[in-house]
Amino acid sequence: MTAMIIDGKAFAAGVRAQVAEQVARLKEVHGITPGLAVVLVG
Repeated sequence: MTAMIIDGKAFAAGVRAQVAEQVARLKEVHGITPGLAVVLVG
């Protein structure tokens, strides 16, 4: 097995692009705008 160098910035950009595409499709088809919530405990 050989080591593989992963470009984190390029990978993150790809993930962001995929999420943006899916969010746009969700808005277009269902009229839903997803959000993100954080709950702090303690």
